Amino acid sequence: MKVLSEQRENAVSGVETLKKMISLLATCIGLAVIVIGLNYAVDVFRLIFTLLHTPASLTDPIAQLATSFGGKAFDIKLTERTIPLANLIALLIYCFGVLLSALLTMALMQTGAKIVSLTAGDRHAVKQLLRSAFGCRARPNDDAAEQKRTIRD
Repeated sequence: MKVLSEQRENAVSGVETLKKMISLLATCIGLAVIVIGLNYAVDVFRLIFTLLHTPASLTDPIAQLATSFGGKAFDIKLTERTIPLANLIALLIYCFGVLLSALLTMALMQTGAKIVSLTAGDRHAVKQLLRSAFGCRARPNDDAAEQKRTIRD
């Protein structure tokens, strides 16, 4: 009988270990998705700040985009001047593309956060993950201090 209970404990232990490994893998994937989204967000904000500091850098992309879909064909000719409507359309398309990139980046980061939240929702599991990631350098807390912090939170 003792042998059967030990085998059950080993089987349960193996299943729990596998469950923790899958949870750890999913959490790492979620963190990687967050980091990728953060990288894209930095790129989008860098583009926006570059355009705000040097608007002349936007001239070439807008002109190329305007010529790609007709250029002068969309110009409105008035008696005194010509309004380059193709450039305005190209500017709107460019701004919409930057906005869409920012929204997709935020959605990517939110998806990564949801993955992490679903897989590492337990506070103890998150602490265990951080301890395993950073090793024994973090000082261990005693149970009484941890309970006091839990009550305050």
